[in-house]
Amino acid sequence: MLKLWAIAAVVFATVHGELLAPEERDTAPGGFSRVGPSPGDKILNLRLALTPNDIDGLYDSVYNVSTPGSPRYGQYLSKEEVEKFVTPSADTATQVGAWLASNNITSLPLTAAGEWISVNLTVDQANQLLSTEFSTFRNVETNHTVERAPSYSIPNTLKTRIKSIYPIVTFASSASLAIHIVERNTSTGSLTAGPNRPVASVSAVCRSSSTWSPACLQKLYGIPSTPAKPAANVLGVSGFENDFANNHDLKSFLPQFRPDINPNTTFDIISIDGGVNNQLPIGAGFFATFSIQNTIGLATGVSVAFISTGTLVSDDLYTAYLDQANYLLSLANPPQTVVNTYADFATATMSESHISPQVAESICNAYAQLAARGVSYIVASGDFGSGVPGFPVSGNCTPFDASFPATCPFVTAVGGTEFTESEDAETAWTSSGGGFSNVFQRPKYQDAAVEAYFRTVGANTSSPFNVSGRAVPDLSAINLGLGYFFGDLFELGSTAISASIFASMVALLTNERIAAGKPGLGFLNPLIYQNPAAFNDIATGFNTGCQELGFNGATGWDPVTGFGSPSYVKLQEISNQL
Repeated sequence: MLKLWAIAAVVFATVHGELLAPEERDTAPGGFSRVGPSPGDKILNLRLALTPNDIDGLYDSVYNVSTPGSPRYGQYLSKEEVEKFVTPSADTATQVGAWLASNNITSLPLTAAGEWISVNLTVDQANQLLSTEFSTFRNVETNHTVERAPSYSIPNTLKTRIKSIYPIVTFASSASLAIHIVERNTSTGSLTAGPNRPVASVSAVCRSSSTWSPACLQKLYGIPSTPAKPAANVLGVSGFENDFANNHDLKSFLPQFRPDINPNTTFDIISIDGGVNNQLPIGAGFFATFSIQNTIGLATGVSVAFISTGTLVSDDLYTAYLDQANYLLSLANPPQTVVNTYADFATATMSESHISPQVAESICNAYAQLAARGVSYIVASGDFGSGVPGFPVSGNCTPFDASFPATCPFVTAVGGTEFTESEDAETAWTSSGGGFSNVFQRPKYQDAAVEAYFRTVGANTSSPFNVSGRAVPDLSAINLGLGYFFGDLFELGSTAISASIFASMVALLTNERIAAGKPGLGFLNPLIYQNPAAFNDIATGFNTGCQELGFNGATGWDPVTGFGSPSYVKLQEISNQL
């Protein structure tokens, strides 16, 4: 069936001529089965990503305002200044509008700049407009159906005007599948987030309690416990697909692990796409709940907001990513620090990838806009090691690739570390996500560090990974955290914990700067790569991927732990000098 599906697209393109196919795939990714042709009267909602008028100018501005030593460091752009870079040219808007109007289709802008527009049309209209043939596919895990096509075509005259039309060839993942599977160990009361969980996760400081409580993390990384000074500063914790953070569990967490904090401390809610924090008896997200408890428990006194992005379409994490970013961009004052603990993947090989490179790039451009606005966007590197899994998680695997959105050059990716019974210092967590992107090119701020790693291990263009790709992660932190989940105390092992720890540190540092009348830290990567000594180098351990060895830890930056784990005191010294 899938071969016939692909052949149909070729026939359409041949008949119509003078057409260009911006995105295409040979088959649907694993985990989706074709049901049959899509009903002709079914309504589709499609999003068109139009070409920004000056995306290179936006990138230049990001680096100018984010690189210490630059004359413009800390001079973040306003909402209107960023929009000028991504607004499509007048010719683009006119030509795309005329093409749609000639087919009796109207569009609506999805963003103030108009780089994303939306159209509603029937399957019959879409087949005609885009010279393709939509089919219905069933997600074998969730039983939801989607309408997709193997490719689509647009007039050749629009090839520089339209970057992608979403989600025609993208089979979006669900957050529940994008994160590592979490199971309860009833004998120990722990939550394990993947294979090779350490037998014990203790340090010399915390060996007596054998837990990574906030107090242990404060000692390990030098995180202050004194309340932050009042400042207009917000740490945003991401939640997707109606995951919610349980208020009752936070009230259990604080008296036990932060008795010095008011037990009634809570968090604000930012709702996007009807996102909720409804406190139902079931449905709270592991990562949402744990991230809220750990950020409030570590970023003492900083205002925390739960950014709840709802589900417009089932199993559609990419729409949620994009809508979250665009909503934050619509705010005059978005949260200064945002942590996203969900991890999916994007690869240049469309046989197993759910998302096309073009859509991944468009979402990454939204993160670039946030970076220009001075937002520190921090993400987990994922819990799949150095291999990107197919669908379901046990399916095919792309070796040495890295997860998305960690591979976007404008976010800060955090890997995981651990302690074992035989070690008194951090080592790489075997399931920590890391590797090299097959979609995004390596940014210049990484060149010196990554090239030094390649010289150490002898990597070159014949290596089984993309040596010119964006390297992941940038740094790392302990992957194991404590939290209450529906009244019971658990341990969760995941880079989601690692990202939450680092985001808490960044929020505290940013709070210090804002309280002193300075701008926040903003996009962190140029600062990180200029200051490797601010991190505790981790040269031991390795990660796995695709059921085989992935990467080893190494002196300096490596694709398992990045530069290593953060020292708050050293980062504070750097921040104070900026």
